[in-house]
Amino acid sequence: MTYTMKEMVEYIGVSNTTLKRYENNDLVPSVWYTKGSHRRYGEIHVIAFKTIRSLLQGFDIPVAYQLMRAAKEKNFTEAHWLIAQTQEKLVKKKETLRMHKEFILTFPQKSMKKQTLRIGELAKFADVEASTIRYWEKRGLIEGIRDKSSGYRFFERNEVRKTIIITLLRKSIYKIEDIKKIVDEIEDKNLASIKKHYTIVNDELDNQLAMQLKAISFYMDYCEKLKSS
Repeated sequence: MTYTMKEMVEYIGVSNTTLKRYENNDLVPSVWYTKGSHRRYGEIHVIAFKTIRSLLQGFDIPVAYQLMRAAKEKNFTEAHWLIAQTQEKLVKKKETLRMHKEFILTFPQKSMKKQTLRIGELAKFADVEASTIRYWEKRGLIEGIRDKSSGYRFFERNEVRKTIIITLLRKSIYKIEDIKKIVDEIEDKNLASIKKHYTIVNDELDNQLAMQLKAISFYMDYCEKLKSS
């Protein structure tokens, strides 16, 4: 069975511009053309387009596109490793979020191995770039102390906690001013707002995992169809 562009647009639920973009980006098997230069799609294209739409719900665009190109070129092992690497990153995000929540909620009872952290150590602990720490310091969200003898900047425990909180909040709040207001008003006895944002981010990660698993199911079925074609 073959489909016209109009039929495929209605079936997949996207615009013809979107379908053409997928084709132009080399994401789907070669499309057939009539003598009048009209596109014709087969069942494999239906599966391909459904797979793309599913992948885009669970994976970043570059990863989704890379997976589709790998499938088209039948580089299935490469695709499998890319999926594994992407899911490993998601697991790391989940673990980092759990660690940060534990640190925030047990502060100051839970002791740090070091009373102060240098900027590189803080960046590693918060799982952000050192340049991000410098930016937050420049915007007044956190404050470091410069050692007069060494010239290094150090961050005390309370600033470490602020950094972790900012890392969490920026996943759901995008304005620096709003984040600064929350951080400035935080008290040890009232972390309800932080717990709320933790729950939001945690739910988002859980949902992303579910979407990835659903997309992987579509993708593996698509790959099997390509293997047998």
